[in-house]
Amino acid sequence: MIQLDRILCPTDGTDCAEQARRHAFFLADAWDAELHLVHVEERKPQLADVIDVTEADILEDLHLPSASPNAALDTVRVKERTVGHPSAAGGIRAYAEERDVDLIVMGTHGRRGVERLVMGSVAQEVVRRAPQPVLTVGGDGPGPGALADRPALVPVDFSSHQKRLLAHAHDVAAVYEMELVLLHVVEPLRVPDAYGMNVAGPGEEPLVNRAEVILANMVEDLGGGETTVSHTVRAGHPVAGILDAADDLEAGLLAIASHGRSGLERMLMGSVSETVVRRARCPVFTVKSFGRSLVPSEDEAPSA
Repeated sequence: MIQLDRILCPTDGTDCAEQARRHAFFLADAWDAELHLVHVEERKPQLADVIDVTEADILEDLHLPSASPNAALDTVRVKERTVGHPSAAGGIRAYAEERDVDLIVMGTHGRRGVERLVMGSVAQEVVRRAPQPVLTVGGDGPGPGALADRPALVPVDFSSHQKRLLAHAHDVAAVYEMELVLLHVVEPLRVPDAYGMNVAGPGEEPLVNRAEVILANMVEDLGGGETTVSHTVRAGHPVAGILDAADDLEAGLLAIASHGRSGLERMLMGSVSETVVRRARCPVFTVKSFGRSLVPSEDEAPSA
């Protein structure tokens, strides 16, 4: 099971950041975690500092009365900070490291200017370099209350790192009360004619059939709980396959690994996950294959 004590949510006042804040509040309440709302002001190094703000201040800033009728918001431990740092992404990562943050929840786009915070390239840098899992949320994406009737799509690459991804995805889907759909995109091996070898890789059909068998075994291993688990296989380029599947299934969430392996069964490389984060219509939960894990190793799902 996921163990989560502190969540960081960068803010910049945009609709996108506000949508991310809703998810951060939801997850903080679900795991009874501290919620750190952080605004990064880009400053010269000698001007870097941290300003503490009380919970009453943050509730007022968010237009939420301190005696909110929403019990979930009242019980969440909220801390707001304004952080001065030479770069927005650097300030987010530095704060996360200093406060031993477990999860970063942030918008995918933001505003530019002197007080620029997130997103676009900033979100990409945080996803790429922060060791923690990162949930990225678009301004037009669904709120946490709208996900229960939509599946959580999990692209897997059959590498040893998939155990960590599945363990995180299973628990996150359970919190949102979502069905879990495992996806594998078969990318057939093709040797360029420039090599003059005229070597053809195995056709799509045997690879798809083999992927179906492996995924069926994974579904069986993950089944038995309250979360419904199913699978699907696509053929084509990984990015297109993932995004098309997410659109076709009307996925409410994507859970993806930030690294994979290359070769015949290649799936999730850094560039693939970053492109998916940038282009997905739904929130994306990115788990670092070699980074921080929120689940004890013994709780990670078994290999298929």
